[in-house]
Amino acid sequence: MKVTLDEVAARAGVSLATVSRVLGRRGAVAESTRARVLEAMNELGYSRSTLLHDAPRRLVAVSAPGNPEHWQVQVCTRVTKALQDHDLLVTRPLVETDPEPLQTAIDAGAVALVTTTMTSLNTEIPCIRVAEQSAAEEAVTSGTEVSVAGTPGTGPGSADVIAARLDLGGGMTTAFEHLRAIGHRRIGLICNDSGELAVQLIRRFLAEHPARNLGLHLEDWISRVPKSFSGGSRAVLELKDATCTAVIVQSALQLHGALHGLRNRHLQVPRDMSVVGFGDSPTMKFTGPPATVLGLDVEGLSNALIAATLQTLRISTTGLPSVPPVFRPRLVARTSTTAARR
Repeated sequence: MKVTLDEVAARAGVSLATVSRVLGRRGAVAESTRARVLEAMNELGYSRSTLLHDAPRRLVAVSAPGNPEHWQVQVCTRVTKALQDHDLLVTRPLVETDPEPLQTAIDAGAVALVTTTMTSLNTEIPCIRVAEQSAAEEAVTSGTEVSVAGTPGTGPGSADVIAARLDLGGGMTTAFEHLRAIGHRRIGLICNDSGELAVQLIRRFLAEHPARNLGLHLEDWISRVPKSFSGGSRAVLELKDATCTAVIVQSALQLHGALHGLRNRHLQVPRDMSVVGFGDSPTMKFTGPPATVLGLDVEGLSNALIAATLQTLRISTTGLPSVPPVFRPRLVARTSTTAARR
């Protein structure tokens, strides 16, 4: 039977985060504690390639979620190149949809996971990722412990190292301000039917919506659908029937589907429905019409993840900021939005 890290932690009388630090050779761990962890591993018969003597090159998993957005692929590509330039080996397992590829990478000796997902994966190695901006503040009020850059917490997800935060609330406010300025009030949201990003977008949509204080049931203006072309096509027509005049769309596939669905009903964008996408890509300039989007700072996010990874692996001696950098999506206005019809 396979021995888990939870069993090792229990036998050694330490936290899962401490075991992770011993395995990853990162952070400050007292020699007596390290010896206790190694003794527990030996007693339980636990062995990992990361316990071998340091090899000249270490393995890092750089992962986007299954069916990723363009910005997530871009960030992972930039991070991969930078880590390879530092003589690290990189593998690219997908995460969230299937745990097996990541576990295979860990079993092969991966010492860290770098990912663009916003979901805590509760890994046994450091998980260097992006979080929503308000996660730390909410954790304080709720009593939940969340780690910040370079500081592992304890409990579930305690191997997380938050390298950067996305200001989704600020991005949603920017989209609402743009749409309100051109006369839209009945604004809907098309989002994935699962995933942490969809959860955060819905929460921000309800909190920032310009009609939130008018006694309206804003849930009726949210369409949770699969991340697919057909999902977007169906959702936009549902929101059109709910009298929405504009929509904010989470994924590129849904956005392309939404444009197609409106055309099939002989409706025009932006005359009959204004559309704002989340995340930019080269294809957004060539949709019919070119899509207004909330663009993300791909370079900034990449650099933050790279710096956190090098610091976690003790390749860089440059200290990380005590508060991770915050990136607010910026509006890239094109022709898929126009003034609401009176």
